[in-house]
Amino acid sequence: MRKVGRLCPSEDELAPFFAALVPQGVSKRAGLTIHEGRLGAHPVAALYSGVCKVNAAIAAQTLIDACGVDALVVSGVAGGLDAAARPFDLVIARETAYHDVAEDILTEYHPWMESIWFQSDAALLARAEAAAGTTGARVHCHVERAVLTILC
Repeated sequence: MRKVGRLCPSEDELAPFFAALVPQGVSKRAGLTIHEGRLGAHPVAALYSGVCKVNAAIAAQTLIDACGVDALVVSGVAGGLDAAARPFDLVIARETAYHDVAEDILTEYHPWMESIWFQSDAALLARAEAAAGTTGARVHCHVERAVLTILC
């Protein structure tokens, strides 16, 4: 993995990340402020996108194009349907899908997907699960299906 991108819907949700970031520069692209630096030995680029899946898509593509990220971590606060999930729990998605798009739109039209589910990268998923195991009892981790709940 070369570079990890991090995006959050709001500035407040991204702010705690900066305490661990060794900054290497700030730039603007597509109306977004990109913070680049290192997190330990890993190069990272981070920004806040604003809410809505269109804003998240623009931000993700900006991180890919402008910074060359090859993995994205989306974090922030979201509602959950799993009663077992509590505030501050970590949810790692093994696969994701849109919650507001009819299945046939994705499978019978462009992009002609075989399934509505986007699979997580197996190596990245394994690394995330291993990292989650190092948090001890402070954080409860859920590895499961997730739907994108970026609200407009």
